[in-house]
Amino acid sequence: MQNAIHMLKSVTDTIGDSFIITTADGKVIVIDGGYAAETTYFVDYLKKVTGSKKPHIDAWFLSHAHDDHCEVFLLVAEHYTDEISFDKVYVNFPEASFYDGYDEWAVYVIENFNRLLPAYADKVVPLAEGDVFNVGDAKFTVLYTFNPEWHTCNEGSAIMRMNLGGTSVMFTGDAEVNAGNYVVEKYGESGLMKCDYCKMSHHGQGGVGRNFYEAVSPSVCLWPTPTWVYHNTNGNLRTFETREWVKALEIKREYKSFEGTQAIPMIPRIITTTDVFEDGYPAEKAADRLASLGYDGIDMGFDYWVFNGSPFLADDYLQWAQRLRKHADEIGIPYTHAHAPSEADHYDYAVRSIRAASVLGARYLVVHPVSRNSDGDSFPTKKRFLEVNAEAIKKLLPVAEECGVTLLSENLLHADSTDPRVIAELVALVDSPWFGWCFDAGHAHCCGYKMDILKECVAVPLSLHIQDNDGTCDGHLIPGDGTVDWELFISVLKEIGYMGDCVLEAHHQSLTAPDAERDAILSRLLTIAKPIREKMMTGGEPT
Repeated sequence: MQNAIHMLKSVTDTIGDSFIITTADGKVIVIDGGYAAETTYFVDYLKKVTGSKKPHIDAWFLSHAHDDHCEVFLLVAEHYTDEISFDKVYVNFPEASFYDGYDEWAVYVIENFNRLLPAYADKVVPLAEGDVFNVGDAKFTVLYTFNPEWHTCNEGSAIMRMNLGGTSVMFTGDAEVNAGNYVVEKYGESGLMKCDYCKMSHHGQGGVGRNFYEAVSPSVCLWPTPTWVYHNTNGNLRTFETREWVKALEIKREYKSFEGTQAIPMIPRIITTTDVFEDGYPAEKAADRLASLGYDGIDMGFDYWVFNGSPFLADDYLQWAQRLRKHADEIGIPYTHAHAPSEADHYDYAVRSIRAASVLGARYLVVHPVSRNSDGDSFPTKKRFLEVNAEAIKKLLPVAEECGVTLLSENLLHADSTDPRVIAELVALVDSPWFGWCFDAGHAHCCGYKMDILKECVAVPLSLHIQDNDGTCDGHLIPGDGTVDWELFISVLKEIGYMGDCVLEAHHQSLTAPDAERDAILSRLLTIAKPIREKMMTGGEPT
């Protein structure tokens, strides 16, 4: 699975919220769920997106006690336990009596939640302002929950910030003006409110005020909204006013649930390799420089740490990796990817790289495919190439799974390794959730493949190596300094549904420059990569 938010449509075009979050480390998180009439669709979609006959939900957050948010949970808990399992249920409901005479639907939800409670009492986690929950790679920070000062159930909506894969998302439930103002006043200056994505409160038709959205300042907004609400068919809603706010805030992208269920990717992170510095360049110093320039993550090139006296080759290499991880955490830049210094059949180097990548926190490790047989010649057939590489990868998979690191093969520069279709075929042959592939745009280009070769591959890549060249040699240049067709590349990524990161392997210019000039080169690389990333942010096609 990839880091994505799945905003489910309403099969009855009614009001309601249903979000499923999938993470690259295999976690499944649900925010609310929707009306009772949505339950069968919810269950079927969850099976589809997880590929499991009995999906498991790691965390289920219920924002507030309204039927259009909670009925799916109640029905799943009572009638679908043979089809779905779940770990934790996060809630902050008052006693049902609190809403007597104020809100009959809140009373109904809370009474049924309590009626079913014996079946899942050990799974319930109370939500409180200031709580921080980690669900795999996803981090939830609770900014607000139920406040007894207000008897409106909507004002009891939990407001939470989620961080996942470098993207921040504000979930608002049906919070209204009082709750929104409280959060703005308390957290507006703290940095916790600024988010990349924001879920429109109360379906965008009467929730928080404009000041809340201004404080969040999102690039993307999510509308869990039926057509009649979005178009204010009844004439009594504030949707048009909210839509004007969105327009004034110059939101780059809007996703609307009435257009269909959509898998919305996290904003691709822009990552660069430590190979922009020479062999053995102090890793902490490299992290400092990349963080100060604004990169979202680091790809650790273990291939630049193979020399006498290298800490990567020492007996205590994992302690070295722990120190690097601690430093990266302190300065706020993660290690997301890593690159092994060997082909897949060099077992010892590969295992050392897997274990070090895991300690660093990197989820992906590129291990080059075996490109030649033992006598140094090309494999006689594609079949033999696939057999040798499948055997080598399968030998590494138990270690990869133990460490939580996904192995990636990539298209290279010799014989069968040049063809991205063959690398994708290797992924299908191995058929493991701990093995995928990385498409190297520069390698493909200098081997004579156009970017639309990706449309012929049987598996979508999990990662990209973005670099340019003149089509004759592997230049590892900044995009635009060679002849790769980047517009075609971006259009193909949209077409195949790529949802991963942008890993920049354009290290040649920085590596060969005087150290004093590197920051300017790396800043230019980041500046050029950002428009590529922006054009990639068009996933989430409705289904």
